[in-house]
Amino acid sequence: MDKNSVIAILLAAGSSNRMGQNKIALPLGSSTIGSYGLRQFIQSNIDHIFVVTKENDSLDWIDRDLFQFPNRDYWSQVPCGNAFQGQSFSLKCGLTAALKMNPLGIMILLADQPFLSIKTINELHENYIKCISETPEIPFLAASFHGIPRPPIVFSANTVPDLYMLNGDQGARVLIRKQTNLEGLLVEFDNKWDFFDIDTKDAYEVAKGVEFNN
Repeated sequence: MDKNSVIAILLAAGSSNRMGQNKIALPLGSSTIGSYGLRQFIQSNIDHIFVVTKENDSLDWIDRDLFQFPNRDYWSQVPCGNAFQGQSFSLKCGLTAALKMNPLGIMILLADQPFLSIKTINELHENYIKCISETPEIPFLAASFHGIPRPPIVFSANTVPDLYMLNGDQGARVLIRKQTNLEGLLVEFDNKWDFFDIDTKDAYEVAKGVEFNN
């Protein structure tokens, strides 16, 4: 693994309570919500993606060609036995796998944000590499929309202990939105679809209408 590598943790083990069914397996165009996003991430400059899933996930929501070379080389499944206890547990499963690769940065991605563009991911990646070379102690670099920080977030290795302190359904955004001693950097973006969460039936209906216009 290159010393300048940025790898990603894709959180795909959510309970989908608000949707009432497994949202990442829902059809979106010729794909699914989860696979639509995963394909984007594979095509980006991220070095590797750890896909955190429930322990018994069959991965039938992932398009078959993503299991073929060369796509398959860019992602690995991380089954998380205690994902049902909340997002923080899924995140920790991903961190444990990611840290074995000794990355320069760890990007947190959500499986229900399929419209996150390759351009946005690569811009975050590029900005993080530049910032960390100039200011090695930077704890994180996050995307921002209308001044509000939100995933994707790239965390440096020295922030990992703070991530392991999260509990229950707390996500990584807790560390960047609440009053903490972490002072990271934000990159402002203006495309609302980058940050569109498909976590309700209404949001899903909207997504089906914009999928090919993003």
